[in-house]
Amino acid sequence: MTTASATSPTAGRTTRGTAVALPAALSLIAGVTDVTSWLLLGGFFSAHVTGNLVVVAADVVTGTPPNIAAVLAIPVFILTTAIATVVARRVAAATARSSSLPAPVTITRVLLGSQAVLLIAAAALSFTTRASADPHTPVAIVIGLCAVCAMAAQNAYLHLVPLKAASTGVMTGNLVTATVALVDIVLRTTRSASARQQWTATWPLLAGFIGGCLVGAAGASLFSDRAAVVPAVLATLLFIVLLARRAPRAPQQEPTTPLTTTSTTTTPKFQREDK
Repeated sequence: MTTASATSPTAGRTTRGTAVALPAALSLIAGVTDVTSWLLLGGFFSAHVTGNLVVVAADVVTGTPPNIAAVLAIPVFILTTAIATVVARRVAAATARSSSLPAPVTITRVLLGSQAVLLIAAAALSFTTRASADPHTPVAIVIGLCAVCAMAAQNAYLHLVPLKAASTGVMTGNLVTATVALVDIVLRTTRSASARQQWTATWPLLAGFIGGCLVGAAGASLFSDRAAVVPAVLATLLFIVLLARRAPRAPQQEPTTPLTTTSTTTTPKFQREDK
């Protein structure tokens, strides 16, 4: 028997709203984290990690000593993503056996909770040193790599839980998708319906990331090295919101009941009746 909440239009709108709002919030966090690390850690990308390849290549060509955090960013990101994937698979298996919560809900809480913890660690370490004065110190490197690990946990969530992975740290593909969709909408082509869906799914990511960049830049200007607190606070608030939301219960299979026989018995046709 299906419940009303599973089939009501309101439930559908809530699901669609969450599918847009959560990636947009993650884009905001990614933008804040990326700009903060870039401004305070010597030109180092923590969210757009492949951008560090450009930075390291330029440093090598110009003879500039490369930022150790930038060199380590990609292997650390890969390792953290692999660990997050293993953890998510095991959580899913354990949830299927013993938990009443659906596996996606549990995995979301684990991975985005890890994101919050890692950003809190980076923020706490920022109070022990002036990383912007010398981004090559061990503490500054650890701060940057904590941010990288946080973004790896975020991206692992995006590829493991939603049906379609959104890009929250790299906006090039989103910008192309939004532009093509907007042109189709304006021209009223045969793809207008799907273009509106693409536009609706993409513009919040762009807005979130751009807003995050502005917030991160303002935070770095106002708080200097302590600006690492800003992404930590945002990630923690998001995690609290996820915990506060009422999670749907995992569907439980109804126990099969044996067929009951009626109290009235009939004499089989092949049985001889006693006279």
